[in-house]
Amino acid sequence: MENRSTIGKKKTGSGKRSRQAADERNNCDQGQRIAMRLLIGTIFMLAGVFAVDAANEPGIIKGSDQFEFIYRVKLPEIKGDARVWMPLAKTDAFQTVTAEEFSVPIKWEKVQDRDYGNDICVLYPQSADSGKAIELRYRVVRREKAAYSASGEDTSRYLRPEKLVPVNETFKTLALGATAGKTADLERAKALYDHVVRRMRYDKSGTGWGRGDAVYACDARTGNCSDFHAYFIALAR
Repeated sequence: MENRSTIGKKKTGSGKRSRQAADERNNCDQGQRIAMRLLIGTIFMLAGVFAVDAANEPGIIKGSDQFEFIYRVKLPEIKGDARVWMPLAKTDAFQTVTAEEFSVPIKWEKVQDRDYGNDICVLYPQSADSGKAIELRYRVVRREKAAYSASGEDTSRYLRPEKLVPVNETFKTLALGATAGKTADLERAKALYDHVVRRMRYDKSGTGWGRGDAVYACDARTGNCSDFHAYFIALAR
């Protein structure tokens, strides 16, 4: 009897343990289901956040765009007579420019360059004008400019070497390497553009930048927009 009782107790204990194990499994399964629901909820919440962020990301604007453009200059210390040249925006086939406000508190005149017909604001500041601010404010409607044919123009003028944008073996070798396997003009131009963006970094520290010096840009691999342009043009030539 004791043995049977002991066995019975063992069976009873085993049954309790089985029920406890089953309860634990149920609790575990329930916990897993809750955790899974929380995880799925979190994923959907994050997906919503990412979707909102993606929706707020500015994309490439097609067709046309309009914006306000402000060109602002603060004059340095001036000793004696001086001259300052500032580009003036103008309407052409790809943009409509409306001058909203010209704040120029010193003597100036508008001239036009003889080669490209660009309008230029020429200022004649005196020492008393040191530190003055000049501000040109425009409203611009810009239309998308795709690749276009240069037929009818004297394209040879754009291929000639210049003092700061020479034609040499260094640029030729770099250009051939960047455009290897490309045959179409637009495809090669895109390859050169990608090469410039990968190679150069926008950095206005030190000296030598900002002159549109292609050799400097090639060696330093830094500069501002003028240096980026000069390097790209040297490669394209």
